[in-house]
Amino acid sequence: MTEYDQLCSILSDEFLASSQDVMVEVKEDTHKAQRVNIDDGKRGLIRNLYRFDLEEKEFLHFFDKTNNSPEGLRKFCDYVLLVKHDDKTFVLLIELKRGDTSGADKQLKASEVFIDFLHKTAERLHRDYGDFDFNRRNVVLRKIIIKEVKSNKTVTKGTRIDKNQDIITYKSAGQFPLAKFL
Repeated sequence: MTEYDQLCSILSDEFLASSQDVMVEVKEDTHKAQRVNIDDGKRGLIRNLYRFDLEEKEFLHFFDKTNNSPEGLRKFCDYVLLVKHDDKTFVLLIELKRGDTSGADKQLKASEVFIDFLHKTAERLHRDYGDFDFNRRNVVLRKIIIKEVKSNKTVTKGTRIDKNQDIITYKSAGQFPLAKFL
């Protein structure tokens, strides 16, 4: 069982996004949803897209959700995309933004803590039950802000993605070229 399979087996299918090919973010104060199509370049990549939307489904039951809770306690990114590629598992934390991107880094970093918890859970299961071997070196984490732009003219085709950045900001008019982030 690969690290990809292990992480997918730990996460509940209840949180699989309704569409595995389109990420959508609807804001109450705007009329139009931000839609981003995932383009894997016809590679047929094995992947699962998860949506942990705290407004739709509660997955942090043990956290206080009253006004007395600490600021930022319930922050989380819009999507988690797990991808299996070349004997590696890629965990892409994705935050969709239409305008100001301030605060997106906090959402991505909070989500990174959750991913660390998943890693530790997989390692514990291996250590305690020996069902599978989990090697963190086979897992690559990327934190990505997809900033909406009005037109593809402002997005340069063929632009290289600097994967060494802690947080990658990608400007998109509705397309997410998945292979560029692997």
